[in-house]
Amino acid sequence: MAIIHPTAVVDPKATVADDAVIGPFCVVGPNVTIGSRTRLIAQCHITGQTTLGSGNVVYPCACLGFEPQDYGFAQGTESFLRIGNNNVLREGVTIHVGTKAGTETVVGDSNFLMVGSHLGHNCRIGNQVIMANCALMAGYVSVDDGCFISGLTAVRQFCRIGRFAMMWGLSAISKDLPPFMIVNGRNGEIVGVNVVALRRRNVPAATINALRQVHTLFFRGSRSVKKALDAVKAEVPPLPEVQEFIRFVETSERGVLLGRDTRQAAEQAE
Repeated sequence: MAIIHPTAVVDPKATVADDAVIGPFCVVGPNVTIGSRTRLIAQCHITGQTTLGSGNVVYPCACLGFEPQDYGFAQGTESFLRIGNNNVLREGVTIHVGTKAGTETVVGDSNFLMVGSHLGHNCRIGNQVIMANCALMAGYVSVDDGCFISGLTAVRQFCRIGRFAMMWGLSAISKDLPPFMIVNGRNGEIVGVNVVALRRRNVPAATINALRQVHTLFFRGSRSVKKALDAVKAEVPPLPEVQEFIRFVETSERGVLLGRDTRQAAEQAE
């Protein structure tokens, strides 16, 4: 039997794994599924069409599965929150369900969401993502695997953040952040390649050097995005990570962060 504290309020229609733990003063709604070895420490509120996989830990005052902060959301809409396995959700984390019928907000596996971080409706978070204190994601944001989102950061709706990218503290972006790159500031400078993350995952030195070359060619100087991308294709070895960067830029709908006012001037001149 699951361990459920006497002060917890668990709807009898909720699905709770036999080895889950629900601590004091938690509230679990009727359409919630709590997976194996998942632990709600205390004072969590899980509601809506929410599924938590196995091995998750949810800290006090986290609120999961509530309605989105969207004027367009219609009461009674059935939408979802899917949370994978082995995630840590610290105090005050908030994650909302999708805003349209049948849509979902998705959190992958082994993510670490620190105090006060927020995922808006229809966000999609990959695996092994770290969001530090008070990192904020608006609706429809996509974050790929292995990203580090520092504290007091904000991401505008519909933005994408590529794999192993990093946002420095106090940054805010309204365009896409390409994979492997580090941004600093308000739509700020792309300061370099996230070498620490790549080395921790045993990415070869040749790949890291190629990405450094990508950074120099694409983000330094005053060439337009098209010309900078042509330079990357012509001069950098076509390693998988380089091709991933190219595909990300070519498929961006919002446009990627450029990091330089001179580049923006070049874009406007073409």
